[in-house]
Order: sequence, then C-alpha cells, then structure tokens
Amino acid sequence: MLNFKKIVNFFFEVTHLKRVKRSGLSLLGVEETDSVAEHCFVAAQMAYILAKMENADAEHAAVMTLFHDNSETRMGDLNLVQSYYLKPKKAEKRAFFEQVKNLPSTEDLQQLFKEFEEGVTPEAVIARDADRLELAIQAKCHVDMGGNKSLQNWIDRVRSLLKTDSASHLLDVIEESNMNEWWRAIKGIKEERKKVEHALGKGI
Repeated sequence: MLNFKKIVNFFFEVTHLKRVKRSGLSLLGVEETDSVAEHCFVAAQMAYILAKMENADAEHAAVMTLFHDNSETRMGDLNLVQSYYLKPKKAEKRAFFEQVKNLPSTEDLQQLFKEFEEGVTPEAVIARDADRLELAIQAKCHVDMGGNKSLQNWIDRVRSLLKTDSASHLLDVIEESNMNEWWRAIKGIKEERKKVEHALGKGI
C-alpha cells in the first residue's frame, strides 16, 4: 500500500534542491552559483537532446539525469577538494536509496542511480556528458560576464571528460559563442538592433 505521507515528504525533500547551491565554481571565485535543482533541470534537457543526437533512448537519459543529484539534499554539493577527502560515493548511494525506498518505483529509481554511477550504458554515458556539459556552459556564461580566466581551465577539464562526439562538438560551439546570442538572434530584436546600428552609423 502506498504511503502518501512519505511520498509527500519526498516531494518536500526534492524541493529543497532549489536551496542547495552548487559548489564547484565557487572554488574559482564565483559567488553567485546556481542551485542543484537548476543544474538538474538544464542537464536533463541537455541529456534528452544529446541522446537524440547519439541515437539513444532520450527519455531514459533525461530521467536518469533529472534524478542523479537527489542525494545532495542530504549530502550537499561537494566540490573537487571535498570529494577528494571525503570519498562520498558510498554515502551518496545510501542517501539516494533511503530517499526513494517509499516511492512507487523504488527499484527503477535505484537502478537509474546505479546505472548513472557505473556509466556503462549509452544512456548513462550521455547523462554524465550532459551533467558535465551543463557545468561548462555555466562556466562560459560567467566568462562572458567578465569572470576570471581560471574558468577556462574548468571548461578544459570538462572537455577532457566528455565521451560522446556530440557533446565534444557542442562544447566547441559553446566556446565559440556568446551567452547573449540566443536573444539577439530573435527576428524582431535583430531587426531593431540593425536599425539602431544604422542610425548610429549616420551619427543620429
């Protein structure tokens, strides 16, 4: 029989991910970092797109990515230095398994966690690439906003870890692009910018 109270408690717990801040980029002096929830939201969509590009199961990759950091409600987001000393993998597994033990799909979710950690299936490889690619694009945003040069080292580290050709090619484009290009390319805005540039060219 389903325990609705425990399911609701799970909902409250994953809502807490909106308040758990990512810590990786803070090592490089970034003060305003995104939350774990924000990271997972973007990374899951990246995983879906990457899986389509790699002819893998997009829904499976996206769901795996969406759930992969749930244990951080209990563990926090450990950066490279903290992870080196604390060796958190066993604790992350314990926290995740305890989180989902009262849900309707406990075994499925536990298998998703193990699949992501093992990183062997095509979908797990894609999920891990999406996880890293989201960090790279976040770092690139800070570079474009005038962040320090150390952020490029973080992007370079991500590049060394990517496994799929699609993710590597996307990272090439990310590095060549500016974070503001998406909205500047909207037709109406693009036309307005041309008018302003034309007027400025005439000295108006």
